[in-house]
Amino acid sequence: MSVVGTNLVIYTAVNMPTDNTTIVGGDINSGIRASFDDPSSASQIIIYSSDVGDTSQNLTITGRTVAGMVISESMALNGTVNVTSTYTYGRVLHALLDTTADGVVSVSGSSVNKITDIPAGESGFRRPFYDATASVDTAQTYYEKVFVKNNNSIFALTDAQITEVNDGLSSKIDFGLEDTKQADQTITNRETVPTGIGGGFGVGPSGIINDILLQNDYQGIWFKLSLDAGESATNSFYEVQISGTTV
Repeated sequence: MSVVGTNLVIYTAVNMPTDNTTIVGGDINSGIRASFDDPSSASQIIIYSSDVGDTSQNLTITGRTVAGMVISESMALNGTVNVTSTYTYGRVLHALLDTTADGVVSVSGSSVNKITDIPAGESGFRRPFYDATASVDTAQTYYEKVFVKNNNSIFALTDAQITEVNDGLSSKIDFGLEDTKQADQTITNRETVPTGIGGGFGVGPSGIINDILLQNDYQGIWFKLSLDAGESATNSFYEVQISGTTV
C-alpha cells in the first residue's frame, strides 16, 4: 500500500524536559507523538478506547485552564465507555498512559471535537514548548527536538520535504533538520544551541536528506523558539508538515 498521510507521524525525542537544566533531544520516542491541537473551546475532556478490554490503563492529562493555570489529573480507562475529566481544560499539553492500550484511545473535548488519538501500542502525546516562558529582562531562546517518521513498512516517500504551517506561532519559531537521519544528538539544556544542522534554522520548505524518507525511516528536526523580553503568554500553536511523492 502506498504511503498515506497517517503513515507520516511527528514524534517527540526521548528527552523533552520542561525546565532549563535537563538534557534535551536524543533518539526518537516512537510512543509519544507531538501534538498541536486543542479543544475547540474550554471543556472537560472525554477519553475512551476502541477496545472493550482496555480497563486497566490510567491516562494522566496535563493542561491549562482558560486563565493559564497548569492542571493535571489521572483518568482511568473504561473500555469503550466515555470517561469525563474532573477539570475543564482550555489547552491540553501532555497526555500519558501508564500502560499501552490494545485499542485506539481517543481524547476529545466534551462536544466530541477530537483532540487526538493515541494509537494502539503507543503511550501518548505532548505539545512542544508547552512550559517555555519569557524572561522579564532579557530575550530567551529555547530548542526542542522532534522527529518525522515514515511508518509505512514497504514504501518510501520521495521528494520529501518539511514545510512550516504559516499560522499560530510561526513568526516566533524556526526549524532546522539534522545533517544525518536517525541522529541521537542531545544538548545540555533547552537553551543550548544544537549542532549538526548545516542548513541552519529557517521557515523552509526544507528537503529531507537525499529527498527521500525510506520505509520505517525518520529524520530529526530541531525547533527554535525566540521570545522577547517581557513577552506575554499566548494561547497558540506551531506546526510543521511533511509532503512528498509515493507510488
